[in-house]
Parts: sequence; C-alpha cells; structure tokens
Amino acid sequence: MTPTYLPIAVQTAAAPPAASADRRAALAPFVGIALFALVLAAWTGVLLRFGMITGMPAWAANYAAVRHAHSHLMYFGWVTLALMALIWGFLPALTGRPLPRGVVWQMAATAAAALLSFPAFWANGYGLTQVGPARLPLGSIVSTLNGLTWFWFVALYIAATRRLPVRPLPLRLWDGSLALLLLASGGAVGLVGMVLTGADHPFWQQVFLHQFLDLFAVGWFTLAMLGVLWARVGATGAGWLPTYGLALLLAPTFFLGVSPAVLTPGLLWLALLTNAAAAVLLAFHIARLWPRERTLVGRFSLAALSLTVLVAFALLVPGVWAQSASGALRIFYLHLLLLGWVSTQLLATLLAAGLAPARWLRGSIAALWLTGVAVMIAALFAVGAPGLLPVAPLTWLYTAAWASMPVAIAALLLLAATLFPGWRARNY
Repeated sequence: MTPTYLPIAVQTAAAPPAASADRRAALAPFVGIALFALVLAAWTGVLLRFGMITGMPAWAANYAAVRHAHSHLMYFGWVTLALMALIWGFLPALTGRPLPRGVVWQMAATAAAALLSFPAFWANGYGLTQVGPARLPLGSIVSTLNGLTWFWFVALYIAATRRLPVRPLPLRLWDGSLALLLLASGGAVGLVGMVLTGADHPFWQQVFLHQFLDLFAVGWFTLAMLGVLWARVGATGAGWLPTYGLALLLAPTFFLGVSPAVLTPGLLWLALLTNAAAAVLLAFHIARLWPRERTLVGRFSLAALSLTVLVAFALLVPGVWAQSASGALRIFYLHLLLLGWVSTQLLATLLAAGLAPARWLRGSIAALWLTGVAVMIAALFAVGAPGLLPVAPLTWLYTAAWASMPVAIAALLLLAATLFPGWRARNY
C-alpha cells in the first residue's frame, strides 16, 4: 500500500494508473531521505549561526566550506529530491499515464549524489582535497554527478509527458522549471571547467556561480514549487496564468547576484527589469492561490513569496541593488525565498498529504517551524538594515541563531514522523 504521506495519495482528479502503483510506492522512501537531508542541513545551519558569533569548533573550522556543505545539501538533498518525488507523485493523475520504468533508479542516483555532496564540500568547499597521492576537487566532482542525475530526471519527465493533447497548468510550470534547471546546470559546468583549467577570471566566475545557484533557486525551485502547489490545490477554474513567459523572464535575473564590481550597467538593467516583470506575473499566481490555499503553513509560504515580489520592485530604487547585492541583505533574501517560500511550502504539502496526521504533532511542527522561520527572517533583515531599530547587530545575530533551533527541531519531528508511522498516527 502506498504510504499516505507521499502526495501521490492526494486524490484530486482521476486516480493514477494502476500500472505505476509499485513504482509510486517505491518513491515514498525518498521523501524520508529528503527529510534526513533537511535535518542534517538544518542542524548544520544552527552550527553556522552560532559559529558566526562564538567561533567554529575545531572539527568544523573551515566556515566557508561548512557553509557550502550546508547550502548544497539544502539545494540537492532537501529541495531538489523532495520536488522530484512530489512531481513524480502527482504526474500520473495529471497525464493519465504510468511513470517511466527508470524513475526509481533515477531517484536512487539523485539521493546518493545529493547525500555525497555534504562530505565532499565539508573540508574544502570547491577547493582541492588531498585524497591519497592526489588533490581532487571533490565538490566539483560531486556537483557534476548531481547534474547528471538531473539530466536523467529531465529525460524521464520528457518521456512521461510528451505528446499530451493538453498540458495542465502544473505541467507547464514544470516544463519551465526544468528549462531553467538545464540553464542553471550550464553555470555548474562553467564552474567545474574553471576549477579544472585553473582559470582565474572574476567576471566569468561570478556569472557561472550565480547562473548556477541563483537560477537554480529562483527558476527551478520557484516554478517547480508553484507547479506542485497547483497540483495539490487544483487548477480548475483558475483561468489564465503565466507559465512559459514567466520562465523566460526569470532566466536573466541571476545577474542580480553578480558582484557590482564586475557587472555591466546593461546586464544590470536587463536583470532588474525582467525581475520586476516576473514579479508582476508571480503576483497573478499568488492572488489566485491565496483563496485556494487554506492551511496556515501554506499561506505563510505565499506571504513570503509576496515579500520577494516586493523586493523585486525595491531593487528598482537607485542604490538599493548595489547595497544589497552582497552581504547581509542578500542572506536575508535567500532565506526569505528558500526557507520562507520554498521549504515552508514543501512542509505544507507534506502535512496536507498526511505526513503528520496527529493533531498534536502537526500543530507542534507548524508552530516550531513558523515561529523559527519568521523570527530568523526578521532578524536577518535587521542585520542587513542596521539602524532601523535601536538594537545592537550582535543581538540580532543571536536572535537569528536561536531562531534556527525550532526550525531544526521541527525538521527532526518531520523525520521522526516518517520513521515511526504508528507514533505519528496517534491522534491526541
């Protein structure tokens, strides 16, 4: 029987084809693996937050490398793996077709490569690590392996959805998200090429880095998450909503992450204007989704997405982008997008699918998560915009550090809910 916490069991349209029932059931463990990655990354985030204030322990002395391990595990092991599992879970009901035969193997490869990213980046990040007689770029090697599994996912998705007479709204959003995933992967290839050749060009290093990381988050994560959300709440009667045009406008926005020292004015204005236009189109989705999303956790995530829309217009004010392109305000924006919007919406989807059916467990997870995320994002904004309140920056840093604790505890409870199904079902 398919575990109820995988949203393949969320019955919306017609029941998915019986031919892929075994493959759908085999996908359920990957939700647990994604949650394990979330727990590990979240507690590493706690370490980084306190390490920023009190110093890192000897066993994690390389702060930059540990930060890479944290961020890549969040990107690859938590969000990407969870999104892929959810897309495969919803797809049969949307296409009327069974899942392709290679889906479980693809997910296993994606999970293995994602988990390997944590130890690969821990010691030296994207630098060289001594392995026997050789010095190897372990971070770059593992990033390449992850990229190959993404290409496999895209190939299977194309096979599962090609020649459909009608492409529902979630599929059109996923089409755009995968196009941006492929474009982001080009940045990863560029970074690996620079490491292997020893090239040292600040402009291209910045371009490749943000083409990969920023487009991965703003493009692949945002559109894929929107598709999952529409698949969950149902798109019937939603009317016209932007999909492919939204993806096209998001494509150049990664230039906003590039350092002001190397970005040309022409590329800057291209990114600013397309970012604002994409924000307008995102607002259409938010307006239509708000009355359909009835959960507190889900509405919190939509509120966070709404704030990212406002940020897009704030960047048009002269001087704002230059002050926020690097440093604390960028950290605030990334947490608003990735934690406030994407991760919180993933949580809402898993809870809606029955991951924590017990009222006490569901309420505890939601309270811990939302409190921690809200306080952390507010504190990070205060760190990036000093002087708004008469509070010392160190106080805000401590606030953000302590706020990371309930988020990590909520993630641990989520993982426990997958490991102990009898415990999670106790409804009191």
